[in-house]
Amino acid sequence: MLYTEHSWKNAANNTDGFIDIVLEDEHGTSLMIVECKRVLESSWIFLNADISVKNRRHAKAWVTCYISGNTGYFGWTDLALEPSCPESQYCVTFGQDAKSKPMLERVGAELVFAIEGLADEENPFHARRQDSIRIYFSVIVTTAHLKLCTFDPKEISLDDGKVSASSFQDVPYVRFRKQLSTQSLKPNFTEGLGHLVRTKEHTVFVVNAEYFSDFLKSFEIDDRVFRRLASR
Repeated sequence: MLYTEHSWKNAANNTDGFIDIVLEDEHGTSLMIVECKRVLESSWIFLNADISVKNRRHAKAWVTCYISGNTGYFGWTDLALEPSCPESQYCVTFGQDAKSKPMLERVGAELVFAIEGLADEENPFHARRQDSIRIYFSVIVTTAHLKLCTFDPKEISLDDGKVSASSFQDVPYVRFRKQLSTQSLKPNFTEGLGHLVRTKEHTVFVVNAEYFSDFLKSFEIDDRVFRRLASR
């Protein structure tokens, strides 16, 4: 454990707050910025608009990389890593005010802003080193039961918005990925409008507290990621 209740400030959008827990691996390379959510007898239902459940290995993380004293990378990028798990961009939680911003989107956005603020804060320390790689991940650990709801979008009724058939399964963790940032990078005209969408997307790992230890043990970044960063 590196920090607890660590204050952060994001100068880009003038937001601030406190991070519950920051975990660091033994090599000082990977960090998990963790938000803890304790709820009683509650389930978070993640929607999967596909008949089959496909596990994903990619996730977006912040990377600070220095090579021979020069900045190799400083920003968000997609990485391949384990554990693979289902990915969803919609989550249903009961008891929320229908007019307020959904809880998971709000917490996820705060984690994104916190990582950017923490990366800025730590950057001068790593810039002093000749070679340094620092990768930051967003994680929510909760006592809520996590369920994956699989359905066929064609089965949704246009009359009442209900789905006629669906299946549910318990999952220990899930990748929650969607647009959580209102800021985008400079336009990349060669990649088209789809690039604007992808730059605002972020990945938040949502983990049931009972499986957090298993999640940490199986967490491993693909070796090809480090080779790619080192070759920039």
